[in-house]
Amino acid sequence: MSRVLRVPKKSMRRVVYFAAAAILLGLPSFVVAQDQGNGRGNGQGNGQGNGEETFSLATTVQTPDNSTLNGFDIGFVDPSVGEYFLADSTDQAILAINTQTKIPTFLDKGAFAGAPATCAVPHACNGPDGVVPVHAQTGVQIWAGDFPSRIKVLDSQSGMEITTINTGGSFRTDEGCWDPEDHLVLFANDADSPPFISFISADTFEIIKQTKFDGVAGDGPNATNGIEQCQWNPREHAFYLNIPEVNGNGADVADGNVVVINPHTLQIVQTFDIPVAQCAGPQGMAIGPAPQILLGCNAKGPPDTGTGASEVGTGPQNAAVINEENGHIMQVLDNQGGNDEVWFNPGDGHYALAQGSHTTTDFLGIVDSRPIAVDQQIAIAPVPASGSGPHSVSADPVTNEIYLPIEAALNSTLCPTAGVGCVAIFKANSPGQRQADNGH
Repeated sequence: MSRVLRVPKKSMRRVVYFAAAAILLGLPSFVVAQDQGNGRGNGQGNGQGNGEETFSLATTVQTPDNSTLNGFDIGFVDPSVGEYFLADSTDQAILAINTQTKIPTFLDKGAFAGAPATCAVPHACNGPDGVVPVHAQTGVQIWAGDFPSRIKVLDSQSGMEITTINTGGSFRTDEGCWDPEDHLVLFANDADSPPFISFISADTFEIIKQTKFDGVAGDGPNATNGIEQCQWNPREHAFYLNIPEVNGNGADVADGNVVVINPHTLQIVQTFDIPVAQCAGPQGMAIGPAPQILLGCNAKGPPDTGTGASEVGTGPQNAAVINEENGHIMQVLDNQGGNDEVWFNPGDGHYALAQGSHTTTDFLGIVDSRPIAVDQQIAIAPVPASGSGPHSVSADPVTNEIYLPIEAALNSTLCPTAGVGCVAIFKANSPGQRQADNGH
């Protein structure tokens, strides 16, 4: 355990707000954009929106030891404990930032795999990767995917390791999500062949079931470019899971899927086709106000060049909003792709998109949910010759601040120290705050 002491006082306002937001997000809402099912929705959201708010840099935070921060994955704000958690493979730790004081600390530093120089599958030996706060009877736990094929469970306040769960694969355990109603945690082994998911009891830490994504009858679709972000949808009482490409060559040139999983039977009950022309490589997922789900699409769409294994997309990079009930495209967000993690903030009704695989410049995208409209693209840095752009993002529904970690290798002018990465924190300049976007 490696943990710098801090003052982790819970705010009752935070606890009440988090509980209320979770309940409100599950309530039905008016349809925010007409579901045409044909790719372009009602035509809103392809421009720059109505400019209600403009976000800008509020502050930056470096790691406790001012590390380079050149390797990280998923970030997550849990307002019930007032913390932002980042899977920090540079420091082989979970980086925690207090959302009020902005003081950074490490959880379990040195206990994770880090970022090895060589791996049989690129980036598949890293850790930590996915981060999931799980609310247990004993307090908030941090579940973090790691290499080799394991999940570490930590106490969020003490930083002490509670247990390690082996998922039985060969490479890293990546992203996950949790179902608070049924006390289930879902994690994906995205780099194994075939990739698979594990359903784990949040109470006993036992693996209840595993499902392969190989296209075999009874299994999931044939996932030819891994498995990406999942979310628990409280309105539908189901897991939703992104499959970037099905029956393709691994370059996101074929349609992806979103699968819906019943938490009681642990079976896939719906499979939504995501057309590659509208959303190439769905990776990020954010549950918005009903009936919206934002998909962060990572790849370039058609037209393509090459054939067979060499075929790659050369067209536009879009994001998309789908209908949670049938998977129909409600809105295509032109030029908002290149995403890995995306986030919905019920505190102000905005989506945040980490556009770290964009064509020429890496951006933070801000999208309004009602009506669905692009508010802003904030330039972070030119696309690097090597390494990766910002691909992790989350937001605090209490302060309405957006957390975007930036690698040192990007040499972004947003980070104050050359050669040192940072977590950039953005906030709206508008003094007015709308009511929490609870789906109505």
